[in-house]
Amino acid sequence: MSAVLHVEGRDIGFLDWPEGAGRDCGLLWLNAGSIRMAGPFRLHVEASRALAADGWPSARIDLPGVGDHLASAQRPPEAVASSVLDALEQRTGCRRWVVGGICSAADFAWRWAGQELRIAGLVLLDPLARRAAPGFRRGQLQLLLARGPAGIAEALARRLRPANVAAFGNEQLRDWPAPGEEAGQLAALVARGTEVFALYTGGAASYFTHPRQFHAGYGPASRHAAVRFRHWRDCDHLFMQPAHRERLIAELRQWLRERITPCA
Repeated sequence: MSAVLHVEGRDIGFLDWPEGAGRDCGLLWLNAGSIRMAGPFRLHVEASRALAADGWPSARIDLPGVGDHLASAQRPPEAVASSVLDALEQRTGCRRWVVGGICSAADFAWRWAGQELRIAGLVLLDPLARRAAPGFRRGQLQLLLARGPAGIAEALARRLRPANVAAFGNEQLRDWPAPGEEAGQLAALVARGTEVFALYTGGAASYFTHPRQFHAGYGPASRHAAVRFRHWRDCDHLFMQPAHRERLIAELRQWLRERITPCA
């Protein structure tokens, strides 16, 4: 079943919920920049409906203050998002939520989780990582060699061309914590019982190319059982291929069954 989600005087998204008794934890998909609530190639719609069929109430929203909704924000987006959880709790009875999304939505979920105790899990698709972390250059070399002689020659020729504009990296364009803070933040989330699903695609190759970056950047907590890390080099940033969206949804269904346990 589906219904419009109405919060603070506006229609802000959709809620899919299961027939009969559902789980005591739900999912909330966040919009990212110009990507609306439906998600890239309707990923959030497909995931919400599939997870609702498994018993997980699932919502997808356009959060004011994000992307093309920036001008509609009357309060900080974290405050509005917490009001969304209030409305979802009243509607579904769920007091715990798994939240996340892609790119800047993952960044927002990461920040919000540090202050919102109802967040029981995070789905982080192409989230924060540091180019300076060990492994990035090794991954770049692996990608270069995989292109073969013609690809290597093309890449080297492009590298030798003079740049016409100053380059801006992800650390300038995205809202990330100061370098080094993410390890302590992850440790704090794991200590309070938060589950984390972190997936990097080949579309994040401008800043993430090798699994070693994840463990070096996020510290010892990155190897905790509560953290599930994946690196799909063959997948693009927006999950354009139907097979990639199906693969992600299957992974999430399994992760939720295994890691998001019912309240006592």
